[in-house]
Amino acid sequence: MKISKSMSKNTVTNKHQCEFCNSEFIRESTLLKHICETKRRYNDREKIGNRIGFSAWVQFYSKHSRKQKKDYMEFAKNAYYTAFVKFGNYCAEIHALNPSRYVDWLLKNQISVDTWNRDSIYNKFLIDYLKTEDPLDAIARSIETTVSLAETEKIQTKDILRYGNRNRICFEITKGKISPWMLFQSESGVKLIESLDGTQQKMILDYINPEQWAIKFKRSKNIIPEVKELLKSAGY
Repeated sequence: MKISKSMSKNTVTNKHQCEFCNSEFIRESTLLKHICETKRRYNDREKIGNRIGFSAWVQFYSKHSRKQKKDYMEFAKNAYYTAFVKFGNYCAEIHALNPSRYVDWLLKNQISVDTWNRDSIYNKFLIDYLKTEDPLDAIARSIETTVSLAETEKIQTKDILRYGNRNRICFEITKGKISPWMLFQSESGVKLIESLDGTQQKMILDYINPEQWAIKFKRSKNIIPEVKELLKSAGY
């Protein structure tokens, strides 16, 4: 059977186009199997690192661009995609405290995007953040952390700072999971600090700097009674 010219032309022009890279395919099945880089990026949009990276990218562009509305397709095609997803994965991996505030801090301090995932930079932010966050948020996070530690060590939560593993507790302090608000405003927290050896004290010193926190507490007199009562009622 001879194919007419009109049929041949229709076959050639009836192509299926990838909305991500504009490549064209004769068969729809081929298009469905097709994975270009932009499509792969878009398909990864629900991964936690991608979600954090996208939010950070939106914050970045809201500061540097007049166009406020940004969608994920623009992000997937953007030259900074890899750097921001790398940052998002880093935040997810270390369970970063308040990634949005971290991005604000990075932008304020004009830190290069390519270095946002460095521990040395995050630690500088963390030390600043611990001194500026809401005290009740800090206490809530600290209690949640000590509950988890107590379950692992099979002791009562109120006793975790008294009898818990010192090295593990110090590690959680360096991650910001146990706040100086708990350590300095509870009986068990003060005793914990006094009981640490030289290596442990050195490990957490930058995060609980006693002189700086003494100044902080003097400026926060109104909230301290509430914090102390909250910790005391919980047995700390």
